[in-house]
Amino acid sequence: MLVDTHCHLFFEQYDSDRETVLERARQAGVGVFINVGIDVKTNALALALAEKEQDVYATVGLHPHSAHEVNDDMMKTLETQLKSKKVVAMGEMGLDYYKSEADPTTQKKVFKSLVRMAKMAKLPMIVHSRNAFEDTLSILKEERESAPDMRVVFHCFSYGEPEMREVVRYGFRVSFTGIATFKGADEVRLSAAEAPLNHMMIETDSPYLAPQPVRGKRNEPAYLRYVCEEIARLKNMPSKVLEAATTKTALHFFNLNEVSTIQT
Repeated sequence: MLVDTHCHLFFEQYDSDRETVLERARQAGVGVFINVGIDVKTNALALALAEKEQDVYATVGLHPHSAHEVNDDMMKTLETQLKSKKVVAMGEMGLDYYKSEADPTTQKKVFKSLVRMAKMAKLPMIVHSRNAFEDTLSILKEERESAPDMRVVFHCFSYGEPEMREVVRYGFRVSFTGIATFKGADEVRLSAAEAPLNHMMIETDSPYLAPQPVRGKRNEPAYLRYVCEEIARLKNMPSKVLEAATTKTALHFFNLNEVSTIQT
């Protein structure tokens, strides 16, 4: 069984065939879908699908791209959304110094608030970090002092091996997407090759970042198989070994260990 630890199944790209997309992924061996919200509107959509589909779970968060739009009402709505039984993590959230319209100071303020909310709710965190590694890790390290067991994954990991080892050093996880299949993404591919199995997961980030064999198409969870096979090749191990290891890590990270019992 594969776990797609980060997908956005609520986006309009799936409006015409969402059920078919889910069934195609199940046929490809995906047994769990983590449907990741990016704002209060999409959080609600992620929750609605999770409540409808047994193997779909939701996360709720506020993406750094819209950090400058965050207000008290949004934060209150987020606190309410966190109470759903199908919510397994908080995110995505984090820092993006490449594309966000929000300035770094605003992003860091919102990110700290969200990390503290996740700590209060005792939920794992899905972190977006682009061109902002030092500030992202600094905030997480500071917040970790009062919660040494807090669980964090750097989703769509886009940094090099030294940064990966820093993340792992603090007990956090890294998650790899179709970028690991891109021939020019040498740093990410090396990070994937060297990442410890008990600290790594895999994802599609669909509908974005379709892996190399289907690059240019709309991405979907069924294509997680390509990510698994390529990273296994980079690690010089059977894909079944990588599949089992990343699934075990994902189920533990999201507190879904009962799923492994159901599946077996």
